[in-house]
Amino acid sequence: MINGNPNYFLEKIATGSDITYKFKGDIYWFQGYNKGDKFRMEIFKHIPAEDGFIWECEEDTYLDCLNRFINDPIFDGKTFWEVEQEIEWGDW
Repeated sequence: MINGNPNYFLEKIATGSDITYKFKGDIYWFQGYNKGDKFRMEIFKHIPAEDGFIWECEEDTYLDCLNRFINDPIFDGKTFWEVEQEIEWGDW
């Protein structure tokens, strides 16, 4: 991970903190929050902007969503650990 530690990045993801990161030149915005008795995570393509989510998850717990974030192929068909060295953590 560029500009950060991937394990700390995942800790921030698990808490639902708003995070921006860059992957392959595009900037993404992540958010997580409680929705009733579920936990929800969403990723938007921020720059260049696109309508809708590029990924979303709604599960019983934040850990369930975190596991999906790690294991779903949301980074050009690859998982987080397959591309973490290409992800730049920043504040855009």
